[in-house]
Amino acid sequence: MNPEYPGTPEPAPRRRAGTVALAVAGWLVLAAATAGAVVAVGSGGSPRTVADPAASPSAARPTGGAKASVTPSPSPTTASPTPSPSATVKGSVSGNTHSGDLRYFLLPVPDGDQVEGDPNGVAQSLGDVAKEMDNPSTSRRILNDLGCQGGAYRSFVTNDGVWTVTVHLIHFDGSGHASDWVSGLTFANGHSFHVSGISDATGQSIDPSSSNGGNGLLIGVSHVGDVEYEVDVTGAGSPSRSLLTQLMQRQEQRLTTGV
Repeated sequence: MNPEYPGTPEPAPRRRAGTVALAVAGWLVLAAATAGAVVAVGSGGSPRTVADPAASPSAARPTGGAKASVTPSPSPTTASPTPSPSATVKGSVSGNTHSGDLRYFLLPVPDGDQVEGDPNGVAQSLGDVAKEMDNPSTSRRILNDLGCQGGAYRSFVTNDGVWTVTVHLIHFDGSGHASDWVSGLTFANGHSFHVSGISDATGQSIDPSSSNGGNGLLIGVSHVGDVEYEVDVTGAGSPSRSLLTQLMQRQEQRLTTGV
């Protein structure tokens, strides 16, 4: 419900159409603090509805920053693949609580895959996330109510050049809000599926079509402690669900153990 006008729906924040690549469209959805909100995403993503979350707040964790490292030069006498640049940010996990730079917990780029942009990934404040929606002011208020501490993302291309993988993290003020975000998600488009081996996960597939340039999209969403994560796999044709599962399992390991 809209708290200012009881009995009326919460306005639906929307992603700015045409500004989102298919690989990242799936992540951009808002959870309403007092009622469900439908969120439309650009470039072929799937609108989703978030159920009313009901979790108590807990202590927030700050994030830091660091610069990217330099890719080492290959040996002049030995032909070998150039390793992906290494991230240099730091973080730590204790139980359900993650601290330090949120980018540290992004799924490590597999050897041979090509990272796009800063090897550390991109840090986002609550405001940055809200600005990517059609209604920044409403989005900012909802995210604030959910205890959002900011986000982070990074993209890379698989070593065969076929698939683009984008990983997003959202840091909440406690495991309860992260769980409510994930459990409240529903999808208006595509086909839902069970992600084997991942607890509390939501999987969604969107088939290639003329409207999305022939690109298929797989979306996998879950959380570990106070961090919600999403892994998107997109490219020409239909991505493999087994690839998505492997990536999600590796992301779970990173968030659970910090390694």
